[in-house]
Amino acid sequence: MKFIGLLLIIFTATCLAEVIELEDADFFKGRVLDNYGNVQGKWFIKFYVPWCPHCQHLAPEWAKMAHSVNDEVNVGGVDCTKHDDLCMFYEVYAYPTIYYIDDSLGMVKYEGRRAEKDLTKYIQDQEYNNEDATNAKDIQKFKQMSDFDKLRGIFGLG
Repeated sequence: MKFIGLLLIIFTATCLAEVIELEDADFFKGRVLDNYGNVQGKWFIKFYVPWCPHCQHLAPEWAKMAHSVNDEVNVGGVDCTKHDDLCMFYEVYAYPTIYYIDDSLGMVKYEGRRAEKDLTKYIQDQEYNNEDATNAKDIQKFKQMSDFDKLRGIFGLG
């Protein structure tokens, strides 16, 4: 019985290890934002308080999602009982509040369902949308090029 309990603790710790607990310094010249306010990678962050029933219900789903999207996005959490100034700065008035942050979209509030599959699908959709946005920028850039520059690019001369 003790062995099963130990395995359960190890499994839970493995799942939860994917969620990075964030604090003020991470947002100001730290993990999430650099010295210039640029986003350091892509982040999916929940702002929560430990006593909130909705936050408690989200916790296992959040951990499963974090484990499944580990390679695509950084997953973090901010405890608003410890970092209330940070939560006020990001206008967190209800718990949990979830934001997706990346350099191309900025900070987007997640308003969807909170099951693991829905959270994971949202991240995958953001990856797809970012590829589309990049492709659209490339197409627009190509359309703005002169015919001569297009030919130079086609033949590898530019």
